[in-house]
Amino acid sequence: MTERRDKLVLKARDKLLTLCDPLAELKMIDALQRLGVSCHFKEEIDLKLHKLSSQKFDCENLHVISLQFRLLRQDGCYMSSDVFQSFMENEENFEATMQSDVRALLALYEAAHLGTPNEQFLKDAQKKTTSLLKSKVGHLEKPLADKVKHALETPCFRRMKILEARLYIPLYQEDKEECNETLLELAKLNFYLLQGLYREEVNKICEWYYEKESSWKLFYARHRPAEAYFWALGVYYEPQYAKARKFLAKFIATITPYDDTFDNYGVWEELRPFADVMQRWDMQDVDQLGECYKDYARFMFGTMIEIENALPKDIATRNVNFIKNIINEVCKGYLTEIIWRDNNYIPPLEEHMKVTLITCFYCAISCTAFVVFEENITEEVLQWMSKFPQIVKDSCIVSRLMDDIVAHEFETERNNVATAVTCYMKEYGTTKEVASEALWEVVENAWKDMNKEFLSVTDIPSSLLIRVINLAGMMETMYKEIDGYTDSAILKNRISLLLEQPMTF
Repeated sequence: MTERRDKLVLKARDKLLTLCDPLAELKMIDALQRLGVSCHFKEEIDLKLHKLSSQKFDCENLHVISLQFRLLRQDGCYMSSDVFQSFMENEENFEATMQSDVRALLALYEAAHLGTPNEQFLKDAQKKTTSLLKSKVGHLEKPLADKVKHALETPCFRRMKILEARLYIPLYQEDKEECNETLLELAKLNFYLLQGLYREEVNKICEWYYEKESSWKLFYARHRPAEAYFWALGVYYEPQYAKARKFLAKFIATITPYDDTFDNYGVWEELRPFADVMQRWDMQDVDQLGECYKDYARFMFGTMIEIENALPKDIATRNVNFIKNIINEVCKGYLTEIIWRDNNYIPPLEEHMKVTLITCFYCAISCTAFVVFEENITEEVLQWMSKFPQIVKDSCIVSRLMDDIVAHEFETERNNVATAVTCYMKEYGTTKEVASEALWEVVENAWKDMNKEFLSVTDIPSSLLIRVINLAGMMETMYKEIDGYTDSAILKNRISLLLEQPMTF
């Protein structure tokens, strides 16, 4: 199967290189990316996109312009929204095109989600295309109806890339107008081979977790090694990043009981000395703690030692100390939250976010994702990360607010620290529904900020920036309807699609 896959890669590469029609090139690149096989064509796709970045198309073809715009922007290449100028000026023609051409409408919908804060046309287009597609989807025939439903759930740029491939393969197969049999067979074989790799990896992660007495003795904690691996898979699915994926999964599985120790178990009198020991990172101090605190400290310290031992010796200590410093900031934030909780304090939203953007752990996860990735991790990159850059902050905003919105009732019932929804309700005197709607708008604005940063931050490799984007996108997979990490039954089908259910040939 590997040999057949490699032959199909060569055949598809020849096809891509010999294409001369710009629309055909765009469609093939889009298919390669959404089918999860673009990692086999990186140089060829980069070459084509570089050429297409200066290509001028028929300004009346909304489908082509929208596809070109999205593919370039999601690759980190700036393309001005002025390309839509003719449609802005001729609203009558624009309306007619959107009403009659659903594929063009769908292409614009996807492109509009790559907009930045000041691009009003794309803001309006995002709302209008969403509304129009919702109104039309019930009247469409398959396979287009299924593609529209899929897009309306989550736009492709925000999706978990390998799960998108698994879900998109049958959609692509149904669409006889677009489907290329070579790419379809390649996508199926490629996924089949990746699934075997993922099964081996998740099996090792679960064995590692449950063989550690210090982890499973934490009776109050969420034990989520498989879900942690799924999360890491969303950051980098490519086979060459197996080592990074494994260590990021271990890190996420390890920090989960940290959150639970503060939220679900500890009281102030015990948490204060526990926090002191955790921030010193000294194994000698662990024995003075109570039993569960001692078990967790050993678990966390052991994982960090394991990560350090796996990194190149010349940078290992420096890079792991960098992660530890970020975790220390999380620990300080946890203590602040405990004070808020115990005093029934509901802070203003800005004060709440200042603390909880750190305690959501997404900054620490981003840092760890960089460090274990190893590629391009220079002193300059670490310095940049230490300043809590805007793109990382935006990713944390997406994480914090989506978690708080969907878990608001659960967190309120168990008398935990006030959610962002509660803070907004108190500060502005609104209902839960109004507060949630306002915070969803903040999430949308954070995505627009991320889009801007992804295009404008040029001194950090895009191979690193995309990991931050991918982390934000995992919230769409795990937290859009409910806190899927806590109530992980909702993730069962999605994890099963990647790790268990066979690909149909």
